[in-house]
Amino acid sequence: MESQAFKLFLAFLAVMAVGFGIVATTKETPQEKMQGAFLQTSSLLSNLALDKCTAAVKQEVGAQPYTPSESNSDHMTYVHLTWSNVGSAKHAECRYIMDQGITLLKIDDRTVIEKTLSQTSTGEKPKGEHH
Repeated sequence: MESQAFKLFLAFLAVMAVGFGIVATTKETPQEKMQGAFLQTSSLLSNLALDKCTAAVKQEVGAQPYTPSESNSDHMTYVHLTWSNVGSAKHAECRYIMDQGITLLKIDDRTVIEKTLSQTSTGEKPKGEHH
């Protein structure tokens, strides 16, 4: 009886040792590292754009926008979000660009923020910009 318990214990230790060996020798490839960095950047950009644009729309409309009805992104530099029926507004549109903040904010037919290329290259910030 004692020898079987001892054999089971040794078998358990052997399985654990093999498992630790496999985990220790498995390395992340450069491609897997790049994919991980891309996914992390994309996720951070999307979350940041959603937070900033949601706050800007809420400030202009006075109502909390929730899930955008449309979104578009290159997953590296910009995110474009659109909401339908936010409070009194029928349409809200926001574009967020990495390192530039909100570059477009439209509520219905009214343009609140529109940052053009010349403004971004000179470092000027349009009046009423949300960061």
